[in-house]
Amino acid sequence: MALWRIRATVDDRPGYLSVLTASLALHSVNILSVQVHATEAGALDEFLVDAPDSVGYEELVEWVRKGRGRDPWVSRTDARGLIDEPTRALGIAAMVAADPGHLVAALSALLGDCEVSRSTNGRNGVSATEMALADPAGGTIVVRRAAPAFTPAELARAHALAEVAAASRAVDTSH
Repeated sequence: MALWRIRATVDDRPGYLSVLTASLALHSVNILSVQVHATEAGALDEFLVDAPDSVGYEELVEWVRKGRGRDPWVSRTDARGLIDEPTRALGIAAMVAADPGHLVAALSALLGDCEVSRSTNGRNGVSATEMALADPAGGTIVVRRAAPAFTPAELARAHALAEVAAASRAVDTSH
């Protein structure tokens, strides 16, 4: 069996998630975890799945589309994907609280396959493939990835992690 991460948007209506999961189940794809992100385009469903070794990218995309999933994004993953997401995020936050200098590395770990860099331009904002956050050390932290698009939940998590770094810096300077 092989682990995959899948994202797809479905209409946020009763039964639509079950159509997508049934389409995967028909092909012996086992869903190990699911997260649902509310977006303007509908519910963005993110799955960690275990699929037979013979299943490839093209088949998964086809089955997601047949299950009424739009704009599918599919990528191989490894056993690290099995870690409970809230537990993983708390561990990353603890690392930043202990040393706010680890914020760039922590954002990369939190958001997955992305490029994180510091900038002095001072701008904040978000697009599908880039987010710019206020850097507690001054300036801006820019996070980029080609795919999948950032979700509102990921943006909120990134801001929260930057707030942990800012709070930790404030505590360090008050002593």
